[in-house]
Amino acid sequence: RCYVLSSGNRKIQLSLRQSRLNPKSKSKVEDVEITCIKDVKKGQLLRGYVKSVTSSGVFFGLSSSLQGRILFQNVSPYFVQKHSLYEKYLPEGKLLTVKVLGVNRKEKHIELSLLPEDTGMPSVIPESLGLPRYSAEEEKREAGDSEKREKLKPKTKRRRGTSESEQVWMGKKKIKLHWRLVKIRNSSHLEEPKKRKTCPADEYDSGIEVYYREKDDDDQEEEAAKKISTIRKPGEAPRLQVSVGFTWDEDMSAMDTPVLNQKEESSESEEEEDPHSKVKKQTKKEKELEKQKKEKELCKLEAALMDPSRQPQSADDFDRLVLSSPNSSILWLQYMAFHLQATEIEKARAVAERALKTICFREEQEKLNVWVALLNLENMYGTEETLMKVFERAVQYNEPLKVFQHLCDIYTNSEKYKQAEELYQTMLKRFRQEKSVWLKYASFLLKQGQAEATHRLLERALKALPTKEHVDVISRFAQLEFRFGDPEHAKALFESTLSSYPKRTDIWSIYMDIMIKHGSQKEVRDIFERVIHMSLAPKKMKFFFKRYLDYEKKFGTAESVLAVKRAALEYVEAKSSLAD
Repeated sequence: RCYVLSSGNRKIQLSLRQSRLNPKSKSKVEDVEITCIKDVKKGQLLRGYVKSVTSSGVFFGLSSSLQGRILFQNVSPYFVQKHSLYEKYLPEGKLLTVKVLGVNRKEKHIELSLLPEDTGMPSVIPESLGLPRYSAEEEKREAGDSEKREKLKPKTKRRRGTSESEQVWMGKKKIKLHWRLVKIRNSSHLEEPKKRKTCPADEYDSGIEVYYREKDDDDQEEEAAKKISTIRKPGEAPRLQVSVGFTWDEDMSAMDTPVLNQKEESSESEEEEDPHSKVKKQTKKEKELEKQKKEKELCKLEAALMDPSRQPQSADDFDRLVLSSPNSSILWLQYMAFHLQATEIEKARAVAERALKTICFREEQEKLNVWVALLNLENMYGTEETLMKVFERAVQYNEPLKVFQHLCDIYTNSEKYKQAEELYQTMLKRFRQEKSVWLKYASFLLKQGQAEATHRLLERALKALPTKEHVDVISRFAQLEFRFGDPEHAKALFESTLSSYPKRTDIWSIYMDIMIKHGSQKEVRDIFERVIHMSLAPKKMKFFFKRYLDYEKKFGTAESVLAVKRAALEYVEAKSSLAD
């Protein structure tokens, strides 16, 4: 059962009020029916339903034809930043009790409140959310506004005075009064008191004119006053005697300078006059053009990234490359060089450390390459301490001999010969049984022109190394002598070795190669003649005859070629006759 209020436009409004269904019943009406705005009074408590939540507030239905608005600050005592919280706790159709704050009958506006202090009901936004209260937010805003006003106020200038001056405070303004006595030069002749002069006000003075007189001290002031009082012109009225002095204790805080007020007002007006520039809305065509432009740029970028021949141009490009090939030391070294070109030393160090952590532990050579690059970096841009720290770490994680050798090369290439020699001495003690250490140090000494030191080093090497390594060490020293030292001494080393080990064809072959490069044709032919007349295995003899023939074809004549062929034929016939 219901009561029909109205019908029309295919809509029927109904009511379930007991006062309409049973008009004769004398039961108390809890919610008075509101038909127009005249039924609403300020301070009245009413019940109704939430209609909608918008950006301007919450619209509340008091009846089927009358609505009121609740500002967000009157919804809850808590400061809510998220609009979704209002929609969550104030759903459409929720029954609530409100208080009427104001009624504008001309414009038919009704201001309502849901605050607990107004309605006596709990807050619609629960306290458990931990939101700040409006009072705290307002205090923060007021504090911020006061700080802004203080910054806008111009600073007043103070006058400087002597120690004799009297400083008087008038509110916030400081006024200095200078009193000086008039000098009485002659006791018989008294000058007329000088006219009072006004002290020129500063730009930010208080606006009060302060008068001063030229005087000496307080005692002379009293004497002058007595004499002036006794000597007066006839007909002149006596001066007014004031028994009580002028007091400066009056509160003059209200006497602020008009200049300050004007400047404050002008600054505030300038702030109000500066409107925020409004962003123009783009049309559909402009949006489409911008979208197409972005798509083209994206396509170009993708095509550039897909190009295998493209060189990396930024740190992001290198990051993509090292992600695709994390174990490639070449990419990591290029990444370091990229930062070094921009003199970003710390970033290059960081890349090296990152590479050492990223490269797989099985890739020992790749890791060693990064360690060597880091040693080079510290040698060029770091200090001796940082270099030694990196060197010690590298020795722990790699083969020590390789790290020592690389550091020696770094010192030599950077012309730090003293440090290199010290490191070589350390290596000779630590790696005495390593042939490569002796040879590397010999090469270093010969490049420095220390031939005698090289000869002594050879003797030490032969004592330290096992006997089976002696022939190879001597031949290697002789080769170094040919390249960097004395060729005659190198020949002597080869001859002594071949005389002791005549059947070492490898030494003969090395000797021939070096003499072909550095010796004369006569010396080379003498070596070949010595070899082909030795009693060696047929395969080895065939090898030397072939080399001799190739040499004559290249550097000799037809007769010399025939001579080599004839010698080879004789060797074959001699061998065949022996076999028969």
